[in-house]
Amino acid sequence: MTLLWDRLDDVDGVIGGTRFRLYPQMPELEGFARPETVRVSPPPGTIGPGPFDGAMRVVDAVDKPAPYDFPYMPPYRGPTFPPATPGPDGHFDRIPENSRQFLAAHMYGSVRFTLDVWEAYLGRPVAWYQPHDGFVVELVPEVGWDNAHAGIGFIEAGGRLNKAGAYQRFALNFDVLAHEVGHTLLFSELGIPTIDGLTPQFLAFHESMSDLVALIAMLHFESTLDELIDATGGNLYVQNFLNRIGELSHNEQIRIASNDAKMQDLASLRLTPEGEWIDPTGQGRKGHDLGQPLTGAIFDILVEIYQDGLAHRGLIPHDLDPRGWDRDSVAASLGRFQSVYEGEMSQHRGAFIDALIEARDVVGFALALTWQRLSPGHLSFARVAETFLDVMAEIGQAHNLPAFAENFLERGIDVRETQQVAMPPSRSAPYLVRWRWMRRRATEVRPDSTMRATLDVPEAYARVYGMFSHSFRLEM
Repeated sequence: MTLLWDRLDDVDGVIGGTRFRLYPQMPELEGFARPETVRVSPPPGTIGPGPFDGAMRVVDAVDKPAPYDFPYMPPYRGPTFPPATPGPDGHFDRIPENSRQFLAAHMYGSVRFTLDVWEAYLGRPVAWYQPHDGFVVELVPEVGWDNAHAGIGFIEAGGRLNKAGAYQRFALNFDVLAHEVGHTLLFSELGIPTIDGLTPQFLAFHESMSDLVALIAMLHFESTLDELIDATGGNLYVQNFLNRIGELSHNEQIRIASNDAKMQDLASLRLTPEGEWIDPTGQGRKGHDLGQPLTGAIFDILVEIYQDGLAHRGLIPHDLDPRGWDRDSVAASLGRFQSVYEGEMSQHRGAFIDALIEARDVVGFALALTWQRLSPGHLSFARVAETFLDVMAEIGQAHNLPAFAENFLERGIDVRETQQVAMPPSRSAPYLVRWRWMRRRATEVRPDSTMRATLDVPEAYARVYGMFSHSFRLEM
């Protein structure tokens, strides 16, 4: 089986990149006890101790007194643990897993791997927010804090005890780190709204998209693809580690991508001008919760594309073809689904994985193009959904638009009728032809700079960043 990078030869420069070992999921989870060796884009020899690559540096602080909070900002000037260092060959894949340096290497590798994935979808490097020349993004793998967050020039992680009493360092949780990278990607692509243009749905959009950044990035691990197909029998609606975002144990996670949240259930949520969420129901719901309908709709679309790929490969019987079904109909047929999927998967495992890779890449490209066309000011889920459907029509998914639109409508997200506006390669065209067509579209589309209602000063960024509560909600 080949991964995305193998399909593209060395077009993104990763084939000759530097090796790291990363846990796609927490190592305590079954199937992920050993890290997977991956390559990140900087060539061997270009990443120094830290790791440090000229743009990002891991600063493993000793007893950092508090998380960064404006005006307390990088650089950290206190004592640090010894840095992770590369081997004589320039790679970081020989650092012992139980060492302090592995924590630093894992954090850097996770951030860089996520950026590599999304820079491929965006078709260009991500321009991190840089307030002055020589600015270096600081990665702090452990601070005494039950959380993780990204901010102006930093990502830092704490840890927490799960319900089994085991301490989980977020620097070893790829989901959590990739989510924080998602925030930096979105601020880079959309910018910051002016305060009068800031909407609750902008903050919720950030949380939703950051969850999807993590989900799509995790699907670029070979072990994830293998384990996911094996664990679900090919049926992605069965609860699994992919749709349980930020998994901490076998029955504990931060959010669930495959959810049934609807906008009407969250209609009472309010955001004060100071950025405080008010939940009249007393449930303490915040931006993460408001983003769940959008996350759920796009996860359903990913599954729809995956099922469409299975159907085109002849792996779903005509009388059990779920394309276009609503979630209740799918749920009612889960038993039959499971037996059919498992039976076919045992014979055609590679085809199931190929269908999943294709769905992953279509959704990844569609999200990247969608971000490039949105303005941060007065952002709404309806605008996000309409733009996403326009993009899907352009990249060859016009035949699925009614089902995609229904996924948004079921969640209470209004959409208008969307028609195909470009002619992509036919579905029968080779995968690489279609991939390159989508990459070309990604590089052609640029947002009009006049549409970006941004304030390019640290205080403005800090004010909006401060409105992200990062108060993770555990679910059983």
